[in-house]
Amino acid sequence: MESQEVIESFRKQLDQVEGQGGQQVQVSALRAYLDALEKDADASQEYRKQKHEGMLAHYTAQTQHSIEMLKAVLEAGKSALQSLLIINGGAVVALLGVLSNLVGKTNGSEFAIRLALPLLLFGIGVLAGAVGFALRYFSQACYSESDDDKDNYEKWGDRLRYSTIAAALTGYALFGTAIAFSYKAVLLAYTP
Repeated sequence: MESQEVIESFRKQLDQVEGQGGQQVQVSALRAYLDALEKDADASQEYRKQKHEGMLAHYTAQTQHSIEMLKAVLEAGKSALQSLLIINGGAVVALLGVLSNLVGKTNGSEFAIRLALPLLLFGIGVLAGAVGFALRYFSQACYSESDDDKDNYEKWGDRLRYSTIAAALTGYALFGTAIAFSYKAVLLAYTP
């Protein structure tokens, strides 16, 4: 029970005694009444304390959930960029191996020319993955700033995050396009 509530309750009781024609209050009755008020105040205080602790626990759980979700998103983004680098980088290495075998072979130069575009696309895909990692880093750096201009840093963090996503999607699109061009080059080279 709040202080104001105690005072109001006390006044009501005094008004009730006066309304019944009483001008004096028995000390024992007053003590009993104060004991009852004190019990109610303790119960109210305990209730507020429990409610406050419950709200804190809820807030802590929400914060922990948000942190874990952020960690999961960061890890997924990192894995996507690593995959992008691995698949495009592996394709570059494989195509370079094929091109080195074509040197000096009859009709090898024609096939090598057809594989040049897929090699370029795979290489740009590797670059897109590397740029994505750099943008990811700068995005996180902006989010971690605790300056007075926090809103501006968050806006830049959002822009860089979306740029990271665009770089990753571009890298995957380049990989798919390079696969299609490689397939076409093989078909043209080995179709009678």
